Amino acid sequence: MNSDTVLYQLTETSAFMMSFVIVTKKNNAIIIDGGREEDIPLLKEYVGGRHISAWIITHGHQDHISGMMTEYLENKWRDFDIEKIYCKFPPEDAVPEGDLEWCIPAFNKHLPEFKEKVHFVEQGESVQIDELKIDFIFTYHSEIDADYMNNSSMVFKVNGPKKSVIFLGDIGPESGDHLYRESKHLLKADIVQMSHHGGSCCGMEVYSAIKPEACLWCCRKESYEGKGFGARVFTEGYADNLMNFPLRRFPVTVTREWMDFLGVKTHYVSGYGTNKIII
Repeated sequence: MNSDTVLYQLTETSAFMMSFVIVTKKNNAIIIDGGREEDIPLLKEYVGGRHISAWIITHGHQDHISGMMTEYLENKWRDFDIEKIYCKFPPEDAVPEGDLEWCIPAFNKHLPEFKEKVHFVEQGESVQIDELKIDFIFTYHSEIDADYMNNSSMVFKVNGPKKSVIFLGDIGPESGDHLYRESKHLLKADIVQMSHHGGSCCGMEVYSAIKPEACLWCCRKESYEGKGFGARVFTEGYADNLMNFPLRRFPVTVTREWMDFLGVKTHYVSGYGTNKIII
């Protein structure tokens, strides 16, 4: 038995990835995403051979799920004792060409082999894992067709004994609009994972409803400090194609100003190293 419930925000081995491990008081693990193939050795270190009560996948982009899928393709998860995988992916044929990376097709192809481990989440579901209650607040909406895969991210809140943490995945402003309209009364949390690595993310109104005291930034230190990709103009490179990338794609420097306005004083940045947080 552990005296505290601990959330580890893992440092990035690959750029702009997302990987968290929660260790419960009963010494079970919950994984959130896990990053890419090169991020898996660090993930294994923090899982430490524990039973994995839940592996939650926010959405199907490589920086979130390819590590898990590579481990399956290479060794059938031999190094992971997985009880249940929680996910909600859009149908393959609904995803626009260019946004469907290899992970979801691979997941679907091999689903018959591990289907008993998979739970496809419905919005509004909750699950109790040891002392933690996990509320799934938002899942894939078929009518949202902008930035399709990022906007299919699940949003869920982990309610710990001391702190609550809301994970936004990579939702953009379009999903953020739906989330706010449908569930703003459910969003309040002590800690927020900044959507889409802090830039090109959901709008200020979502963060205002969360009212966080701390932020989890899954981004490189250069971006967090206002330098490099994602820092000032997240849409650089898309400027000539604004029909596909609307103007509500805010850079990291803007979202940092939002957090300053909300009075947030504590920031955990994966680019600086692995963070340990008592929840």
